[in-house]
Amino acid sequence: MMLNLTQLMRLREHNRTFSELEKLGAIDMYYLEAIYQLKDPTVGTISRLLGQSTPNTNYHIKKLINIGLVEKKVDEEDHRVAHLMVTNKYTSLISDDQEFWQSFQERLEDQVDPTDITIFQRVLRQAIEIISEENLETLEQK
Repeated sequence: MMLNLTQLMRLREHNRTFSELEKLGAIDMYYLEAIYQLKDPTVGTISRLLGQSTPNTNYHIKKLINIGLVEKKVDEEDHRVAHLMVTNKYTSLISDDQEFWQSFQERLEDQVDPTDITIFQRVLRQAIEIISEENLETLEQK
């Protein structure tokens, strides 16, 4: 079931079009998603998470900065460190995605028994925790 869900989501993503995002390759999208999910990571954190070299990561980050989807912010305590964050431009581009998920959630709530929805939400939270923990473990091992 998880594989089917993943494949359906990939097909949905493939069929969506964003003028700015169409210029990006798959790895660029991984960078964007990782930066968005990790909330202000460093280049090193992203490099380790995605298993990429720092120069390769810098190449992709510069591309995303030039398009206006990512920006760097120097750490206030350690000026040698820069944090990455997505811009408002990126969040506005993905707002359609948020609308899709809101609509999807409303349809589920209308069509599925409330007890089942509660169980489903609990299972989703646990799945997110497990995947997040695995990502952190992988990151720590690199």
